[in-house]
Amino acid sequence: MASKLKKLRRRIFARLECVPIALGFLIVPCLPRGGVLWLARVMGRVACACDRRGRSYAVANIALVFPKLSERRKRLILLGCYRNIARVLLDMFWFGRDSAARVKRWTSLTPVWKHYLDLPGAKVIVTAHHGNWEMAGHVVVSNGYPLMSVGKPLGTPATTRKLNAFRRRLGQEIVLAEGAVLPLLRTLKKGKNIAVLADQHLGPSEGGVWADFLGIPAMTAPTPAFFAQRVKGAIVGVAYLQARPDGSYRCAPPIIVPLVEGETMEALTQRITDASSRLIRRFPTQWLFAYKRWCDIPPGTTPSAFPFYARPARPAHS
Repeated sequence: MASKLKKLRRRIFARLECVPIALGFLIVPCLPRGGVLWLARVMGRVACACDRRGRSYAVANIALVFPKLSERRKRLILLGCYRNIARVLLDMFWFGRDSAARVKRWTSLTPVWKHYLDLPGAKVIVTAHHGNWEMAGHVVVSNGYPLMSVGKPLGTPATTRKLNAFRRRLGQEIVLAEGAVLPLLRTLKKGKNIAVLADQHLGPSEGGVWADFLGIPAMTAPTPAFFAQRVKGAIVGVAYLQARPDGSYRCAPPIIVPLVEGETMEALTQRITDASSRLIRRFPTQWLFAYKRWCDIPPGTTPSAFPFYARPARPAHS
């Protein structure tokens, strides 16, 4: 009986989820750019007010990372976070029409970025849930640079298919998260580029490692370091696609993380995380504060130094 109810809930959710997606693809691409920005501001404010669970995570995370900021400044970061999420979601629809022309008009790849991408050797491009992480790959491929990135499930399978179709629209190669390691390695060994996220939680039993992230220890996916250390000549660059007030996007200059012979994967993961943290501290309103980033508490650490949702980390063997 419980199994049947679960399947029924999934079917209902899938049908309900299709409605806003269909409306998004129908209405949002028709809006002028200013209309998209206005709608993102409104949706961000509404979501910030209504998303009680996500807001509680964001409030705790902001207080943890920026304990000395005034309450007014913390509220601005909170609101900016939700507005940025809304803009990311809306732009998945808006850039889905006349994609090539709109990407060319509203995004730019700085000369520093082009110099990085023109360097000989495969590139491990590292970003975070910062700025518009979904659009970042489009900017790279639209400027003539091949790129493979990982497509993670979002919502129902139908939603995931639509999202991955958007990601592939301009020629970006997408590999599903499950079974992504070999395709990404092959791509790097051919001298091509891959994009991976640096701020994802990965538990001890899944291969996560401890890294200081924004001043607080966090279980972190060592994926960027793993790939970089397995392909000779790979070049790690950490950056993000900055959302600008006029509706455009700009690829922030990458922070190059040089590889050191004999360095452990954990040490390289920490240096990559440091670079990502520097960018987030510079532009905090564009990072995804509204999720459980610090889920695990290291052994021997005071729980009060972590958000309310954190729990003592379990050993990898348990």
